[in-house]
Amino acid sequence: MDFANINETAEQAKNQNKRFMPLFGVDNFRSWILYFQPGEHTDMHYHMSPETFLVLQGQASVKGLKGEERIIGKNEIVFFGAKDYYQITNVGDEPLVLVGNRSEAFGGAHVTAKES
Repeated sequence: MDFANINETAEQAKNQNKRFMPLFGVDNFRSWILYFQPGEHTDMHYHMSPETFLVLQGQASVKGLKGEERIIGKNEIVFFGAKDYYQITNVGDEPLVLVGNRSEAFGGAHVTAKES
């Protein structure tokens, strides 16, 4: 059994200017914090395993490869199936803090739209 303090981890991300902070990781599951400054975003990509993101702070634009888009905010969660393309952008004026979970170990494939 492991425990993590999400607020402390998010504060560490802010203080260390890191976008990615791991929480837990084993062979078939991982959990992490993402911290985006306003305007920052991921590339359009997918992973080989399903994943979720829970918004703890801020507002995110979540876009799919075909142009579909939804704005999500605090306490909203998004699910991506395996090989679902997506891009996340901080569209707010404060930091965007997300908790991510994926059913694979750290270091799994990150396939961008340009690579496929």
